[in-house]
Amino acid sequence: MIQRFIPLYIFIYIFLLGSCTEDTDTIGTSLTDLEKTFVETAATYPITSNSVKAVNVFSRSRNGYLGKAKDLETDCYLTCNYMTQMRTMGNYQFPGIDSVYINPAKYNPAIEKWKQVEADSCWLELYILSSVGDSLAPMKVSLREMSEAYEEGVTYYVDFDPEALNMIRTGKGSVNSYMTYTISNHVFSDAERAKSTFNNYISIGLNDSIYDKNDPTVKYNNYGTYLMRKFYNPETKANFLNQYKFTHNICPGFYIKHAGGIGNIATIYAARLVVAFVSNIDKKARFSGFGGTEEVIQKSSLAQSDAELQKLIDNNACTYIKAPAGVWTELELPVEDIMKGHENDTLNTARIFIPRLNNDLQNEYAFNIPQTLLMIPTDSISDFFDNKKVANYRNTYMASYGSKTNGYTFNNISILISNLYHKKQAGNVSANWNKVTLIPVEATYSTVSSTASQILTKVTHDMSMSSTKLVKDGLQVSVIYSHK
Repeated sequence: MIQRFIPLYIFIYIFLLGSCTEDTDTIGTSLTDLEKTFVETAATYPITSNSVKAVNVFSRSRNGYLGKAKDLETDCYLTCNYMTQMRTMGNYQFPGIDSVYINPAKYNPAIEKWKQVEADSCWLELYILSSVGDSLAPMKVSLREMSEAYEEGVTYYVDFDPEALNMIRTGKGSVNSYMTYTISNHVFSDAERAKSTFNNYISIGLNDSIYDKNDPTVKYNNYGTYLMRKFYNPETKANFLNQYKFTHNICPGFYIKHAGGIGNIATIYAARLVVAFVSNIDKKARFSGFGGTEEVIQKSSLAQSDAELQKLIDNNACTYIKAPAGVWTELELPVEDIMKGHENDTLNTARIFIPRLNNDLQNEYAFNIPQTLLMIPTDSISDFFDNKKVANYRNTYMASYGSKTNGYTFNNISILISNLYHKKQAGNVSANWNKVTLIPVEATYSTVSSTASQILTKVTHDMSMSSTKLVKDGLQVSVIYSHK
């Protein structure tokens, strides 16, 4: 086993030079005191790494994604589809029925007024926060209504297919709209975009006639009319006052699927369902909207080629990190080698630096570099994400991408190594007992007002479009032991 021992004073000297303090008055004294107290020994050990297929990636993110593009880092195509539910707006959705204009030529006093209300038009807006790829590439999407609502508390993975699960409403009179768009077709002016959290939106019309899903004899001229009549109907109006009833009885949500074009993937910040009608007061247009954000449910489903992913996994020249789902990197830690002969010593530090390999092809349309990696024991992945845990820096660690070092540094995983070793000694291990996986994640922090400190509150799978190659050969863990 390759290992190299370095004298104590060199490591202490390097550590002191790299510390944040600028006070050098006590360096000599500190060295003397430390050497009187304990002896330190340093060593390095090789690490084995491999690419593995990402499994059970939760579709849990504040944003959604839509489109299709080629990842130039991996030569893999990624297709993203988007699902959203709509949010009720409390006690108000539409004005009083007398404030809605009804064409006198069509009005029939013998028929209940709510049955004669009509929307002028209806559409769904998908607000774009950012995108990757060519903003001029023409893209096409289809929009279908869900046949059932996504449920809170149910785990949906990124590879789930709502069509295969019969969650899409089909048949006569169901919603079936198409829209062609380009990201560069800005709806807002430059000044408006500068003020906004989003840069653009995709507008998909819902103006074809549809039939009531509960009564196929009832026809509406567009989806907006369907919503308005359900709102003004005394028997169904209460559904608009409760989010659960609204999504289960009125509007289960929409599935927006990539239907053509290759070149970009849009990050969808939010959605809004807009209903336009004419005011009976001044005969001018009025609008009511239903929002769709993370507060309700919005999700992405992904489609990738298993054959393309397998080529990455079989590549022995490097390992890969590919998000939002695809490939992770697994490390086999030399735990027994590290602890051999040091069973009674203290493992002070264990540091791993993982360099990334720059892409040979530089292109403005390349996916981003993953910004945060989670190191987690391979056997603990499901438990971690299923139970919405956060990194505790005892058996799970996070490292941010360093642009200066062009890699990821896990500064001290000594507690993890010690824990793995003791579990092995106790016989409480699996075949993956000394393996950890590097997973791209998105970390959310909250600020404690009293101290202005940042507390890690949420760790989810990174759903942004990112990928990178990591160095495979020559990886090592640098450790420092101490003993009396």
